[in-house]
Amino acid sequence: MTDRKKRGDFYSGIPWVPVSPEQARAHSKGALGPLLWAIVVYFIAIAVLRLYLSLTYGLGPTTAILNSIWPLLVGLGLAIRAPWAVIMAAISAALTIFALARGLGNDGNLITLFETLANVGILFYLVDADRPNLIYRHRYRKYSVVDADPDT
Repeated sequence: MTDRKKRGDFYSGIPWVPVSPEQARAHSKGALGPLLWAIVVYFIAIAVLRLYLSLTYGLGPTTAILNSIWPLLVGLGLAIRAPWAVIMAAISAALTIFALARGLGNDGNLITLFETLANVGILFYLVDADRPNLIYRHRYRKYSVVDADPDT
């Protein structure tokens, strides 16, 4: 067994077990749960809201579509269980942090703050929770190692 497979997660010490995408989809936790569906709805709602606000403030259809396409793709990617959707969600969180830092002192800070907190919270869930790791990263934590003999 390689050192990488023996070594567990950096924070918990519990090792990850890789599975194939087919095994992940066939598992009972391989389907989207209520929280993941809420995250999908959140990203799609953000896309619709950005499209509406961009058109309302007269930015034009091209700018409105470009402003709303990213969260729409994140939501759709999460819904179809695409692994790249987690990376796009991470980029989305980084972009909202940048927008919050860039817009300090303006009127839209409270909305951007809530969006930043939501995106960062979603990112932590997608990266660390068991169900998203099985669905998007095709791995699960082997909890039985915690109770097992340290030499195994």
